[in-house]
Amino acid sequence: MTDKKQMSKEARKSIRRIVRQPGAILNDGALLSKCTVLDVSASGAMIEIQKPNEVPDKFTLLLSRDGKVRRQCHVMRRSETGIGVQFVFSNSNNAD
Repeated sequence: MTDKKQMSKEARKSIRRIVRQPGAILNDGALLSKCTVLDVSASGAMIEIQKPNEVPDKFTLLLSRDGKVRRQCHVMRRSETGIGVQFVFSNSNNAD
């Protein structure tokens, strides 16, 4: 079992930080739901939300109260209480 645990740690691309901070999910620029960001890394986050199945596969996550820190997200997994997302980084500077 130790080998499997170690392998999963080594497979992670980024170190997670437990944050438990409020966040918000936007869909097409409109507030879809408030959420709690449980942990975050450079490549993604785990988000607690009341209705995870109602979150679209792609959305914008607000990570700060003023809305200046935000990430485009792609849902990688869903559970009854939340979603795991990967951050999507664009190579262009054009905003859609």
